Amino acid sequence: MRVIRVLLIILSTFIFITSCTSNNENEIWIYTSLYKDTIADLKPLLEKDFPGVTVQFYQAGSEEIAAKVNAEILAGGTKADILISSDRFWYEEMAAYEKLEAYNTERVKQIPSQFRHKDGLYNTLSIPVMVLAYNGETYSSKTAPKTFKEMIDGKWNGKFSTGSPLASGTNFTTVAFLSKTYGWDFFKKLQNNGTISEGGNSAVLRRIQSKERPVGWVLLENLLRFQGKDKRLKTVFPQDGVVIHNNVLALTRKKGDRSKVKAIADWMFDKKGQDIMVKSYMYSPFVDHAAPKGAPPFKEIQKKAFPWTTDFVSYVVNNREKIKEDFSEIMFN
Repeated sequence: MRVIRVLLIILSTFIFITSCTSNNENEIWIYTSLYKDTIADLKPLLEKDFPGVTVQFYQAGSEEIAAKVNAEILAGGTKADILISSDRFWYEEMAAYEKLEAYNTERVKQIPSQFRHKDGLYNTLSIPVMVLAYNGETYSSKTAPKTFKEMIDGKWNGKFSTGSPLASGTNFTTVAFLSKTYGWDFFKKLQNNGTISEGGNSAVLRRIQSKERPVGWVLLENLLRFQGKDKRLKTVFPQDGVVIHNNVLALTRKKGDRSKVKAIADWMFDKKGQDIMVKSYMYSPFVDHAAPKGAPPFKEIQKKAFPWTTDFVSYVVNNREKIKEDFSEIMFN
């Protein structure tokens, strides 16, 4: 099924690219895994601030975006001008294959070095955070889990779910951190404990709400969106470490005038773009922005986070497919 899906993406991509007979510099394409309501907030502001420029969005999960762009490159060149998604390791590969254009403004140089490419080939636009969540009708703060690691305990048998790293960049990064920290025996024990690993963060949230699996790992932004709407949803910042993610922005490498593309990137990293990111309950990488509504300060999050290091990034880039294969073999067989 995965091979068929990739072939269909390649075919549709070839038709899409060959149907575009001109390179319209007033039409900018952004491929992104940002949620649809975030895009809905961005669109009118971009239209107002960039009159005469049509900004088109293609929205999908991080893994689907990677597959689409890779297919487009094979078919002759990607339509995307700007990429925004959460699979940082794919961007490392794109950078290594010289498919990205350096973007090194004074503004992005203010982003901490661990959240950007050393040569400016991508920079973190916003920071999602993976936490644990539970249904407050099923558990109390005393009985709820406190760590990722304890989810292998028998008391959580049939109670826990995650998203799939094959569909979601944030779930892939979470699997990468936990497999590197606890080894694959951790995931074997999760599987033996009846853990479900399907879909994305929204699917995990639905399983928590329905009590099908009343505990799960899920992005903090998904939980914050339900503030004042669903009091059953409770958040746990795991004591063994939250997982910080990088929604990164990169410019694809193309010929021609790129001034309008860079101007939109400037806008995204400036106040208006960052305000939208925080409104969407993600942290800004800039210290001059407050935390999202209902979230703790980012400094507190960092104290509890698994560390992003050069060695970790290199390890995952070099073992990307093996991590997916090992996860699939354990969780889906």
